[in-house]
Amino acid sequence: MNLNIFTALKPLHIDGRKEQSAHSPILELPVAAVPRIYIPLVGPNGAAMKVFVKTGDRVTAGQVIAERVDMTVPVFSSVSGQVEKVMAMYHPIIGREVDHLVIVQDGRGQWQTSLKKLSITATQHEIIQQMKLGGLTGLGGSGFPAYIKYESTIGQPIDYVLINGVECEPYLSTDYQVAQAYAKELLIGTELCRIAAGAPQAIITFKKTKVAIKEVLMPLIDAYPFIRIQTVPDVYPMGWERTLVKQVLNRTYDKFPTEAKVIVTNLTTAIAVHDLVILGQPVLSRIITMSGAGLAQAVNVRVPVGALMADVVKAIGGYTMDQVTAFIGGPMSAKAVKDDRFAVQQHFGGFTVLAPVASQEEACLRCGACTSNCPAHLQPIEIKLALDNKNIARLLTLDATKCVECGICTYVCPSKIEVTEAVRQGKAATKMALATTKQA
Repeated sequence: MNLNIFTALKPLHIDGRKEQSAHSPILELPVAAVPRIYIPLVGPNGAAMKVFVKTGDRVTAGQVIAERVDMTVPVFSSVSGQVEKVMAMYHPIIGREVDHLVIVQDGRGQWQTSLKKLSITATQHEIIQQMKLGGLTGLGGSGFPAYIKYESTIGQPIDYVLINGVECEPYLSTDYQVAQAYAKELLIGTELCRIAAGAPQAIITFKKTKVAIKEVLMPLIDAYPFIRIQTVPDVYPMGWERTLVKQVLNRTYDKFPTEAKVIVTNLTTAIAVHDLVILGQPVLSRIITMSGAGLAQAVNVRVPVGALMADVVKAIGGYTMDQVTAFIGGPMSAKAVKDDRFAVQQHFGGFTVLAPVASQEEACLRCGACTSNCPAHLQPIEIKLALDNKNIARLLTLDATKCVECGICTYVCPSKIEVTEAVRQGKAATKMALATTKQA
């Protein structure tokens, strides 16, 4: 299938508002700021877990405490302490309360790991196996197990690994910060990803406006002959895999980048691959962007996986107003969360907090802005109308499942219609209809 990326009159440049957090030093939270961590006992897709500890047990950081049953993804304690209880808590991805394991920090920072330390000469099999044993998931927001992405391509020709540091969502600056702070680790992690993919070349990509990343990488990159860097335009959604592959390599595909002989991996994930392979360290903490007018301080902060977001907000000064609208990630593609009493998970890259905006939805003008700006070549308003009319047959013809929930259709709508949310619901209805048809 030959797709034209960006059918709009011109690609959208969106005010990133990243300067709020992009230039402050990474904040390290004191142990006292996060007295407890909360580990969901289901996967991001709702899959159950086998739990290996019980109330009263002592645990150390790096200890495997659970594992998903639908696929091999071990879950580690991010702190040392004692298992206090299991309690139901809101899970923002699943959208309901699920059981969480509660661990009280003891402040000792005791650490153990069963993972071996490897080197940059590790084989493809060794690197993929380390991803599997280390429970690494995509840190760019997908949460998909990294080892499956690489393992599924063994024996297939892969020409390139693209390291995605574009970070096109407004407010977020995590990748920008970590690329500068961990430039050597990024290059080694990229090389390890290249080996894991069996690819002859890797390309680190980021926006052309992020000159600081280029400045820290260029003095080091000559030592890595199979890696190059390439900047891309500051437009949205350049960070979407399909758009990035087209922009950098002029290749298109139907469902997965591997069809174009490409694997796309997030920049922060590449650094985590370095830590996992070279240091034997799974992701126990991560740097996230806290930004927006609703927060007292905009900052990139390192937090342990499982930290309560309410504790993190309190540690950076709290909110600036009584009522806010908050998102896990950026405001373009994320859904608002109902409160901040949820656990930070490995694949959460940010928390954006804005002042509530009251807008009056008006009748559709049939202007076509949502369609002409859709990077997935959909007809968003038609999907909404089919959903409103419960016309499943029409939904099935509109390919709603191809929506990437980038938020552009709502952003450009002059009538202030929540088109993205309607398409999201249409996407779910289409998947349900397709599953029912398949079962029949």
